[in-house]
Amino acid sequence: MINPFVAILPSAGLGERFNSDKPKQYSLISSKTVMEFSLEPLLDFSECLGICIPVSENDSYWKSLDIANNPKISFIEGGETRLSSVQLAVNYWKSSSLDYMNILIHDSVRPCVRSSDIRAMLESFSISGDHGAILSSPVTDTLKEAYEIDGYIKRTIDRKNLWKVFTPQIFEKRVLEEAFNNLKEEQNFTDESGMVEESFGKIKTYNGAPDNIKITFSEDINLAKSILITQGRITE
Repeated sequence: MINPFVAILPSAGLGERFNSDKPKQYSLISSKTVMEFSLEPLLDFSECLGICIPVSENDSYWKSLDIANNPKISFIEGGETRLSSVQLAVNYWKSSSLDYMNILIHDSVRPCVRSSDIRAMLESFSISGDHGAILSSPVTDTLKEAYEIDGYIKRTIDRKNLWKVFTPQIFEKRVLEEAFNNLKEEQNFTDESGMVEESFGKIKTYNGAPDNIKITFSEDINLAKSILITQGRITE
């Protein structure tokens, strides 16, 4: 069983490291954009009642996408930061008439997430009593901490119990709303689980495929294409 949920794909970032004339979520992999591949697995779930995509004020690329006509998908104006965009989307869902229990957040630039991983996490989370859940993978590389000034290694970090976290992340509706209510102006988090940890802390890691990569640089597009071919989601 999977409890009904709504989804948020924050997409207001400009992707300055991507070195392109348009945001990276609109780059093509084969005949679809990165954003379309990222949200495609969510549409497999009947329990997903809607998807809200916050975009930047001057973003008009989304209007030409086929998904813009999907009744389950809504585009809204996002904020200046990821957290502010997600908060705007949380408020959007609060004002809706949908009867949902949980809120899922997924990066619009993670096109290789697997439906099977999402399903396994959602089924477990729905009966867990946890405040949140996040797709993750155990750290397998050796980790070093270096001095900021000269780059010399300060120490080797024990990787035992360390996880590399991905998205989707999912939270109880009440928990995410309350975490935003508790958010102080000076606080900044790189993901929503960090914010929820501050208020509640009961977030479970779920082992997901390590090929759930995030598009950051232009060369990541070819890597994502190779992964999607291997997954059988596109042909060469």
